Amino acid sequence: MKDLPGFRADAVLGDSIFEALIEPRDVRRFRSAVIDLARIVSVTPQRRGILIVNDPHITEARLLNEWSSMSSVLRPEILRRLTMFIDLEKSRNPVIGQLSDPERESIQAVIEHARLPNHLKPIRPAEAFFDILRVLAVHWVRESGPITSKELSEQTGFTYPTISAALVRLEPHLRRHSDRRVELESFPRDAWLKLIAQSEKVRSTHAYADRSGRPRSSETLLSRLREQERNDVAIGGVLGARHYVPGLDLVGTPRLDLVLCSNRMDNADDLVRRLDPALKPVERGEPARIVVHTLYRPVSFFDKDGKGDTYADEVECLLDLHDARLEQQAIEFLEKLSPRTRP
Repeated sequence: MKDLPGFRADAVLGDSIFEALIEPRDVRRFRSAVIDLARIVSVTPQRRGILIVNDPHITEARLLNEWSSMSSVLRPEILRRLTMFIDLEKSRNPVIGQLSDPERESIQAVIEHARLPNHLKPIRPAEAFFDILRVLAVHWVRESGPITSKELSEQTGFTYPTISAALVRLEPHLRRHSDRRVELESFPRDAWLKLIAQSEKVRSTHAYADRSGRPRSSETLLSRLREQERNDVAIGGVLGARHYVPGLDLVGTPRLDLVLCSNRMDNADDLVRRLDPALKPVERGEPARIVVHTLYRPVSFFDKDGKGDTYADEVECLLDLHDARLEQQAIEFLEKLSPRTRP
């Protein structure tokens, strides 16, 4: 907002300014958002402020009480131009204040925007480099040919300067074409080893164990996943590796690896809770039954088989094998994927 230095709206519809709180856990964020909106509408008389509270970890009663308390200190002419919409993912969504039809119709789009990966998770430059590396590696494995920096930006979600800096680091392994397109000419093993060392943090990995005494099989969990018909979750790990290289020397399925593409539907905890409420975050030294890796980028590169199952890309499956300490199998998998070793 040019007339409000330091404030960035989640959405603007005419004179209506939207602010979205995604899964707020404390009232301090809520109070701050209300004050921000009050400041916004006070600058221009025509403006309205709409606060969307999405899937809060605060009770509805507490939110309404806090709103009432904040309202008591606001001038009436300001309060009249403020609205709160509580998105509880139920048939009833409480609204305090007024909402026009266009404003109400825009709420879901605003929530989806506010839940964008880069909006939820600030990515440090080092992590951005690894995300760019993974996308380039997918193109290398699939022999999809060179791409432009613009295409790489669209597929990773990063700006041109970030893309350019990553390409400089990968220069020894790049082939630059006369039309400025680039591709990996060789596999950057040094950068890959650094990625493996930081993989859990870079990929937002969450592991879960079953303490019920009767753990459900991976097949049962996958059956439940199929019933949900989701397009934002893919199978990785051992099963994903077998999808791409059926003859890979892998015995059994020690755990189920899933890759969640953060497309604003839910997070790892939500996904696992839908599959099996008995699964809980692992404690130190406890074996994982299911592991979820969150993918933060606009393009997932997921692959579907003839049965309709969705698989994470080859690079994510390779990282899963390393994460599961299946080092020998990971080496074999990479060797099979390498374009130079194919017939």
